[in-house]
Amino acid sequence: MPREFRELLTFDDVVLVPGLATVEPSEVDLTSKFTSDIEIYIPLVSSPMDTVTEWGLATTLARLGSIGVIHRNMGVESQVSQVKLVKRSNPSPWAEVARASPRESFEDVAFRVEELQVGAAIIFSEGSPVSFTVFDQANPEFWARKALGFIRLLREYKPVPVLDEDGRLRVGAAISPFDIARAKALDEAGVDALVIDVAHAHNVNVISGVARIAKEVSADIVVGNLGTRESVLDFISKVERVSGLRVGIASGSICSTAEVTGAFMPTLTAVIEARSALEELGLHGRIPIIADGGFKNAGDIAKALVAGASVAMSGRLFAGVEEAPGVKIRVGSKVYKQYRGMGSRGAMERRFALDRYSRPSKGVEEGVEGLVPYRGSVVEVLAEVVAGLKASLGYAGARDVENAWKARLARVTHAGREEARPHDVMI
Repeated sequence: MPREFRELLTFDDVVLVPGLATVEPSEVDLTSKFTSDIEIYIPLVSSPMDTVTEWGLATTLARLGSIGVIHRNMGVESQVSQVKLVKRSNPSPWAEVARASPRESFEDVAFRVEELQVGAAIIFSEGSPVSFTVFDQANPEFWARKALGFIRLLREYKPVPVLDEDGRLRVGAAISPFDIARAKALDEAGVDALVIDVAHAHNVNVISGVARIAKEVSADIVVGNLGTRESVLDFISKVERVSGLRVGIASGSICSTAEVTGAFMPTLTAVIEARSALEELGLHGRIPIIADGGFKNAGDIAKALVAGASVAMSGRLFAGVEEAPGVKIRVGSKVYKQYRGMGSRGAMERRFALDRYSRPSKGVEEGVEGLVPYRGSVVEVLAEVVAGLKASLGYAGARDVENAWKARLARVTHAGREEARPHDVMI
């Protein structure tokens, strides 16, 4: 019989308590930290899943102010190559779409579009985006939506690329805690952060493996996944150079770990636990908490930030975008993209994924495979998240992410959840 029963809170169990706003939502600053040394400007990063993050998505995210973590379900050489592709890419946000003036000729703009190998140009007048022109007639709808998303993003936030000391785009990469050779190869390739990619990292072998890797590389080390206060204390006491904590167990939409094994630590509760441990050590704010999984919208991300996270990590929010590597599938008149958990049968059949869920349980599937609606460019997703987060933190009375840690969450009853939704009308 357990000594105590603990109450685990999910995002749907709580609401943001409105606070005194000292700035307008448009003035909220979303700058935060992915690791102790890596600053980002949009606190949402992509998960290292093989239908979510490869070099294409990681490049766009870094250009626009975030960071991507390239999955490890591939050979070492392939992962190293993908890191190098990000590092060699044009770092400017304007490598995504061209920028033009209404005074320029159509021919001059078309030349710039061709030179950048993009399909649209945004027209600026007196410093503000006013319209766009699509040049790629093979895929006009995609480029129109991307241009509109870029304009919306510009109106909420001026994109700032996430760059290293040499002016190159930053990128993360997932690794096993036992693969020192891969860690060294990625470190030599210039990766900025190595993200330990284990479903349950609070394991003596994982801790010792990460400790060895930390002594062999210069890149920042993000450990995870963790779920409890004790796990955070153990890692920080036994591993040098912990630069970030990836927390949450079995919250992802395609994760079946809780159903299969009975083990579960909701992302929100994991953030609260990690914050408690870091505050005890005087390290909250110095070692970022990366809340991993379970996000449906910007409101959930805001709740994680208020609980103590610096960044949210998601697979589902990015899986449906053009830049993600999942395969497009048409069902009737609608388009979807493939999305699968890294503990699913399809992912586990590739040998590089096996040690994420530990060798003794490699025959147990802890994820599912499915489809998510196609969402166009990731620019549209970021524009939606930035606008939503600024509004959410505005309600919480927070001018920035660090200030959000002083805001409050409150439990909400079932009746309260129903009242909080649109109700008593026909929609």
